[in-house]
Amino acid sequence: MLNLLSLSKKNTMRITDTVYNSIKTAIIKHDLAPGSHLSVPALAEKLGVSRSPIREAVQKLIAEGLAFEKPRKGAFVTDFDVKDLLPLFQVRLVLDGLAAKLAAKEMTKSLHAKLERTISNHRTAIDRKDPDKYTNADIQFHMMILEASNNGPLKELAKQIYDQIYVAMKTRVAPLGPEVTFKDHLNIFNALIKSDSAKAETAARSHVEHIIKQIIKISKAI
Repeated sequence: MLNLLSLSKKNTMRITDTVYNSIKTAIIKHDLAPGSHLSVPALAEKLGVSRSPIREAVQKLIAEGLAFEKPRKGAFVTDFDVKDLLPLFQVRLVLDGLAAKLAAKEMTKSLHAKLERTISNHRTAIDRKDPDKYTNADIQFHMMILEASNNGPLKELAKQIYDQIYVAMKTRVAPLGPEVTFKDHLNIFNALIKSDSAKAETAARSHVEHIIKQIIKISKAI
C-alpha cells in the first residue's frame, strides 16, 4: 500500500515537495511497482490534495527517470531492464570513485563504526539469504560514503543516479551476486578506514567496473 506522508498544516514543506517525496519513496520501496499508472486524479484523491501538485511531482519524477509518459495514457513507474543500467553505471563509475576519494579524507571514528556495522549487516543478510536486507545494506553503504564526501553537487548528482539503480535492484535486475558485491565493499571499506584516498577511489571504481562488465555480458546473452 502506498505509504504517504502527512500533509497537515504543521508540515513546513511545500505541498508539492511533500507529494513528490511521498510518491518517490513509494516507488523506491516498490509500494508503487514498476509499470504502475501514476494517475493524477487517483493520487490527488489518495493524498487529499488538488491535482496541480500531483502533476508537478509526476513531471519531476519523469525528469529524474523514475517515471515515463505514454502519449494519451499518462505517466507510469519506470520498469528498468538490464540495458537501461549501462549508461547509469557509466556515470556512477566517476561519481563513486570521487565520493570514495573524498570520504577517505573525512574518515572519523564515528563513520568507521557506522561503515563497519553496515558491512556486518550485509554479511549477516547474505548468510541468511535475505535479499531485501542485503540490498538495503548495499544501498546504505554507498549512501554513507556519499554523505561523507561532504560535496553538495556530487551528492545531488549521485542520488538521482542511485534512485534509478535502486529501483532496478528491487526487481529482477541484479548485475552482481551478493558475494562479489560484498567482497568489493570490503575492499572499499578497508581503504576508507585507512584514509587512503587513492586506494578508496580505485576500489570504488573497480566495484562499478565489475558491474558494468556483468551488465554487458547479460545484455549480450539476451
